[in-house]
Amino acid sequence: MADMLKMQDILISKTRKFSDKKLKELGLDRIFFINPENSAMIDTESKEELRRQISSAHSRGKVIIVMGGDDEINRIAVDDKRVSILLSPERKRRKDFMHVRNSGLNHVLCDLASKNDVSIGIDYSDFKKMRGKEAAERLGRIMQNVELCRKSNSPVILASFGKTPSSVYDLRAFALSIGMTTDQAKRSLEKAKSIFEK
Repeated sequence: MADMLKMQDILISKTRKFSDKKLKELGLDRIFFINPENSAMIDTESKEELRRQISSAHSRGKVIIVMGGDDEINRIAVDDKRVSILLSPERKRRKDFMHVRNSGLNHVLCDLASKNDVSIGIDYSDFKKMRGKEAAERLGRIMQNVELCRKSNSPVILASFGKTPSSVYDLRAFALSIGMTTDQAKRSLEKAKSIFEK
């Protein structure tokens, strides 16, 4: 990952511009913005509501991002080619299983994500807020998902997904800590471009 001098970030913000000076300070090549004009962030525990919102957003030409939920919500998201990103599939998980982490993904879901070109989003801003045991558990689940995605060739996107951009150094350090390979990191950049530069 040492050869990646530039990175991109994704923010949830109505602001659509950062100065070149600010980008240079952060070491970022560019920032993509998620806002009501171009995207639909869907956060629901209802399967019927999820399907309804996906159809509605697709009909309006929006980038569709589904917030991770229970196993069924995650399955619907990765099984639908209209969805661009399943963000934080590991969130809302409580206890891990006996021999494997309860990370919101498995090899079947990752195969579906790969087949349907649904990216698995890693929310760095959300992780940064966590401390202690909560952070350790979340990190372990993210690491497991990164490995599952690598085995199934599922696209992964690591970004802030918050209101404030992160520096290239923080993003790269986190990418290394969760086991992202150079190839996964490069694909993450390419994938973000293909989603937000339509």
